[in-house]
Amino acid sequence: MLLELSIESFALIDRLRLEPGGGLCVLSGETGAGKSIIIGALSAALGERAAADAVRTGAQQARLEAVFDIGRVPQAQEALVAAGLEPEEDGTLVLARTISREGRSGCWVNGRPTTLTILRSIGDRLVDIHGQHEHQALIREETHVEFVDVFGGPSHLAQRQAYAEVYGQMEATRQELEGLRLDEREKAQRLDLLRFQLGEIEAARLSPGEEEELMVERRRLANAEKLHELTAAAQRCLRGEEGEAPAAEELLGMAAEQVAGLVSLDDSLQPVQEQLAGALAAVAEASRELVAYAEQVEFNPGRLEQVEARLSEIARLKRKYGDTVEQVLEVGAQAAAAIQSMETSEQRLSELEARLENQKQQVGQGGEQLSAARQKLAKRLEKTVAAELAQLGMPKAVFKVEFGREAQPDGVPTAGGRRCAASERGLDQVRFLFCANPGEELKPLAKVASGGELSRLMLVFKSICSRAGEIPTLIFDEIDAGIGADTALAVGSKLVDVSARAQVLCVSHFPQIARMADRHIRVDKRTRGGRTIVAAAPLDEHERVAELARMLGGTEAAESAEEHARELLESARRGKRSTREAAA
Repeated sequence: MLLELSIESFALIDRLRLEPGGGLCVLSGETGAGKSIIIGALSAALGERAAADAVRTGAQQARLEAVFDIGRVPQAQEALVAAGLEPEEDGTLVLARTISREGRSGCWVNGRPTTLTILRSIGDRLVDIHGQHEHQALIREETHVEFVDVFGGPSHLAQRQAYAEVYGQMEATRQELEGLRLDEREKAQRLDLLRFQLGEIEAARLSPGEEEELMVERRRLANAEKLHELTAAAQRCLRGEEGEAPAAEELLGMAAEQVAGLVSLDDSLQPVQEQLAGALAAVAEASRELVAYAEQVEFNPGRLEQVEARLSEIARLKRKYGDTVEQVLEVGAQAAAAIQSMETSEQRLSELEARLENQKQQVGQGGEQLSAARQKLAKRLEKTVAAELAQLGMPKAVFKVEFGREAQPDGVPTAGGRRCAASERGLDQVRFLFCANPGEELKPLAKVASGGELSRLMLVFKSICSRAGEIPTLIFDEIDAGIGADTALAVGSKLVDVSARAQVLCVSHFPQIARMADRHIRVDKRTRGGRTIVAAAPLDEHERVAELARMLGGTEAAESAEEHARELLESARRGKRSTREAAA
């Protein structure tokens, strides 16, 4: 249940705090007062889309916060756990969102930052909003099967999900099969290209790391003369040559002899003697390594030419197949795998065709079972809708669910040996037929229902499906559009009936509906500091009479409006008591 809604800097709202309470809460006010802005703010707090221009002029961001009690809403608690969040021990849930002027959103659940997707997934389990134009869903025949399935409740939806999983497996097989069924010419061209690529890569006999090794070798071969000269010069510096000045090794030996004499007189110089001994050993080792390196340096123009040619070949393959030798080798491995797959595709084709036909049989069987369950549901739905419409002032209305299927030669097999099209929703094409007046022909809903009739039908569906969906809060934004005063009386009673099972918020212009509210909130536009703001406040008994009188003002004289308003409130109290006693 929604406990509290706080709105800051959203559209025309500066700051607003709303506590709808339990049962039926009605928002009323003049046209354009901002009632739908409040519903839009709640929708945004639940994760729905909100444009950057929703931020109030002069503010940097809008802030929205909705507080819920989810102690008895297990599906919301499960959504929290699935998102890695922990519900509070007292069952309180706080959803918060900021919307910046640059269009960025920040989302929090119980103070922990989260994503808009997670916020929406949790919000979907808490609130069901029926906007002014949502009844258009009833006109779209592709949605009718969804209404039937939701009416069936969790067990029926589980059956549909099981069918959808089998259907998904069939579609995966179909897609793989279509991928194998290439045009023969295209397949031959593809094979030729793959074989050429593989042959070229295999003929090169590449190995990982080869290019780096060749580049080091090329550097040595290209600079062999310079390397030889530098090595010889370094050796002369270390060991010297006959006739030249003393070299490093000779000078270190002379210094070591002098220090040895010093040590014989003062042994505190023993560390210096050891350092010189180490230096002599290091010079001798360096000299030996230079000799060994000089022996490896070779003047070999032929080998240099071979290395250059090999590096050129590697560079050519890299230009065609990848940035590194490893990537070139991977292209070769992929080509080999593709060749093998294409060469064995005939066998694979046969296997997939057999598997697809088997899966079609399973989808057909599952679809028939789902269809049979739907047709039983449809009969219940027809009776339930007719009974509910009678309570809403349409006792002669007839509602029927029509089933059909689309024939498809390569579709799934069904009863009677026929094949038909299937989708993830089953085999059925479902549409609603309607007749509001006795003696008229049943026709598709979109062709015969008026806006008021559609509104009442949507209220019926919200009423009967809320029991199956277990959504704790239902919101109707001007569901009374297009209906008359008599029908509004019936709609008000139906909203009371629904509010016995769920919290209901309703935006309404009809006093016949507002009188039924457990909590009545008036929404106004006001001017403060030269700027327009939206304000909302709950009404006490006296204020409710005044507001109902205002709502009646278009049809009654001012002197009788308040008296009529008091009568409406009193009759509403009696009606609610009897309705809720019957529901209990």
